[in-house]
Parts: sequence; structure tokens; C-alpha cells
Amino acid sequence: MSKGLYPIRTISAMTGVNPVTLRAWERRYGLIRPQRTAKGHRLYTEDDVGRIQHILVLLERGIPISQARQVLEEDDDGSGGAASAEDVSGETDSWQRHLNNWRRALETFDEHVIDAACGDTLSLFPVEAVLERLARPLLAQLAAEGQENELVLAHRHLLQATLRNRLGSRFLHHGARGQGPILLTACPAGESDDISLLLLCVEAQATGYRVVLLGADVASGPLAEAVRASHCAGLVLSSHSRRPPRGLLELMADLPCPVFLLDEAANWNDVPASNSIPISDPQTALRAIGRRLPPARAGAARSSG
Repeated sequence: MSKGLYPIRTISAMTGVNPVTLRAWERRYGLIRPQRTAKGHRLYTEDDVGRIQHILVLLERGIPISQARQVLEEDDDGSGGAASAEDVSGETDSWQRHLNNWRRALETFDEHVIDAACGDTLSLFPVEAVLERLARPLLAQLAAEGQENELVLAHRHLLQATLRNRLGSRFLHHGARGQGPILLTACPAGESDDISLLLLCVEAQATGYRVVLLGADVASGPLAEAVRASHCAGLVLSSHSRRPPRGLLELMADLPCPVFLLDEAANWNDVPASNSIPISDPQTALRAIGRRLPPARAGAARSSG
């Protein structure tokens, strides 16, 4: 390999962008143009790395991926500027189109159609953006509509199953990349709905945390032992029950690390004030955790798909 030329997996590790996403940016939008070996393998330059990082900045500013090439060209010739109201409006329309695609796919009750719709979105955007801008809001929207329409509740269960499969595979695949503090995550005894916890785990992993996922319905005794054995920097608990299981609050008071309480657990009464951090809004959870336990970006997987 020539000096200064890197294969796609190296570029993925350097930038945190999944190879599937890099290929989509190349083929569908012409955003990057890697060189090719005699056998057709992609090779990227240092300039390509800078361009990929620039694209990520544009996405964070609210520029839709479909407009990124134009903005990059304007920035290259010095005519670029801050994101305009039209840019932001276009970005909002882009997310709305993806949301509509997901909802139409759910109505088919065809797992292949649903998975393809999710995969198409995840191939274009960083996973954190998809979870924050699409998955969480859509789950909340379906839950609200489902109070008067049981078919919509079925759509929500179907979306949860699809996300659980997609994100579970991604979580396992990228598990060794984090270099930050260890987060132990679980749903306490009696709680079977772990999708909110899984969403947070994938986001935390992408930010650089080392995440240990215990899953649903974890009794207090094993939970305490896992905290001590893992030497975790923090414990994240997600529950949709209005009351904690028996004995959990007493256990929390004795834990040597902060306990972040998500979903309905954020509203529990009489939690130990010394080490409990209620987080009522799931979309702010990662920022709240980061204020107590800053993540390490080095080696983080900020990828999609």
C-alpha cells in the first residue's frame, strides 16, 4: 500500500463512518472519490479523510446529505457560509421523508420492507442522528397515537423488533471500539421493554463509552454483583414502571458509582440523592451522562448501519 493511501476499513476506524455509509456517499451522491487498486479496492487519501470529517460537520449543522455536495463545492471555492433557513428546512423535509417511508413500511407488515427502509436511512446518516431525529420521535408518536388505535400499537411493536435486531447486531459488532468509561446498563426486575435502553447503549457506544448491556428483567442482587465485578464508572437503569422493584432503592444507596435513571424511573420517589441522576428526556441522556462521565472520543465508532 502506498504511503498516505488507506483502505476503507482503516478510514472507517479513523472517521467513525461505517463502510456502508462511505460507499453510499460515493455512489449515490458523489461526495468522495477514492482511488482504486488494480483489483478494484478503494484507497483513500488524507484529503479524503478531511472531506469525510467535513461532511460529518455539515450533517451536525443540519445540512441534508442530498445538499452536502453543493455546500462542499461552495466551501472549496470560498463562497460557503452558515447554514441558511432553506438548508435547515430542506433537512427537516429530508427527515420527514424518511419518517414517512418508515411508517409506510410498517403498514405492510413485511419485515423485509421494514428492514430495508431502516437500512436505507442508516446507510446515509450517522446512527446517533437516526436515533435522535427519527427512531425516538417515531416511537413516541406511535405510542401516543396507539392510545386510540391498537393497530398503531402493533406498528410500534414491529418497529421496536426491527430496531432491536438492527441495533443489537450493530452493538455486538462495534463493542470493542470504545475507549471511554465503562457504563453498565440494565432494566430492573419486572421490566421487559428494553428498546429505550438499547437505543441509548448504541448512542453511548458510538460516542466512545465501553457499554456492558445486561438487558431486561435484571434482579437487584445480580445487578449489584455486576456493578462491583465490572468496576463500571456508572450504572444506567431504564424502567417504564412507576415504582421501583422491592429492594432496588436500598441497593442503589450502597453502589459506588452514579446511577442514571431513564424513562419512568426518572420519576421514582425517594431515590438516593447522593448518587442518583434522574433523566426525564431520553434525548438528553447522553449529555447528562457526559457531564458526570465524559466519554473518550479516541477509537469511538461513530458509524451508521
